[in-house]
Amino acid sequence: MLAFTHVAAGCASSLLVAEYMHATPVQTILIMAGGIIGSHLPDIDHPKSAFGSRILPLSIPISTVFGHRGITHSLLAVAGMSWLIWWSLYHLHWHQGYAVPVVAGVATGYLSHLAGDWLTNSGVPLLWPSKRRFVSPLKLCTGDLREYLLAFAMYGWVIFECTRVFAP
Repeated sequence: MLAFTHVAAGCASSLLVAEYMHATPVQTILIMAGGIIGSHLPDIDHPKSAFGSRILPLSIPISTVFGHRGITHSLLAVAGMSWLIWWSLYHLHWHQGYAVPVVAGVATGYLSHLAGDWLTNSGVPLLWPSKRRFVSPLKLCTGDLREYLLAFAMYGWVIFECTRVFAP
């Protein structure tokens, strides 16, 4: 999937989590910000991706050791990244009312990325280090019309929900 679609899915899924958590408007913004960040994180293993190309000193070694869609596209990575961010915010003395929404957003965005890549022909190794790849029976080809329609539908829903959530 394209970064454009991953961000749409990260935003949309984060808004659903914010609603489920009965988040305040400030917490909703933190959840969405975390969702956007989390939607990019799995592609840290691809130096030519929108995210990986911006952090080559990390992306190249991760890609060399694990390859694309290896450990960073697993449930182990979701748990590890969520814990690392929570631990960092805890030691920065962030108030839990702000740290928890960020972590929830990152985890949600990360999972939305994995769900998006699950829809592609390559699938994802959710149970890494197992070599088994999980692939959806319904597939989208990266960059095809259906992917753009899905992304625009998610962006439309996000705009609609944001006007409802943040309306005065």
